Amino acid sequence: MKKSLSLEQIYSLYMQDVYRYIFSLCKNKALSEDIVQETFYRAYFYVEEFDQEKVKPWLFKVAYHTFIDFIRKEKRITYFDDLTPLDSKIEKQVNSAEHDYMVKNRIETWFNMMEELPVSKKKVLILRDYYNFSYQEIADILDMSLSKVKITLFRGRKELHIKLGDLE
Repeated sequence: MKKSLSLEQIYSLYMQDVYRYIFSLCKNKALSEDIVQETFYRAYFYVEEFDQEKVKPWLFKVAYHTFIDFIRKEKRITYFDDLTPLDSKIEKQVNSAEHDYMVKNRIETWFNMMEELPVSKKKVLILRDYYNFSYQEIADILDMSLSKVKITLFRGRKELHIKLGDLE
């Protein structure tokens, strides 16, 4: 990555990812938009002094802490928006329509099952399995110890596997 990214460049590169991450946590379109706006507002003040090599994990950490601040202020969140299908990170191949449907259905099922997990497990699973952050980056984003991240990830995957197994 370039050594000196402007906030506009950071915004254009990571806005969609930050929005999807926040939306996956709160399921509220308007609240997600507000949190993303506040995230980049906060990032504006610190972008000059930040080590730009790891801007994405830092931005997710800012977004997570902004989300927590909003939750503390509101004390209650209402969930009313449906999760719009997210682009999968699967390589684009020439597939049959049936295969494409099965992949989309599997991803949608995964996100639906994630809704039944506690937020503590859900946020770790999304950061690791959907956004492919390293364990250390997740620990930094969520202010958790590395061992707590690994344990939470293991338990969340185990619980999710049981839930997905019940469907088949």
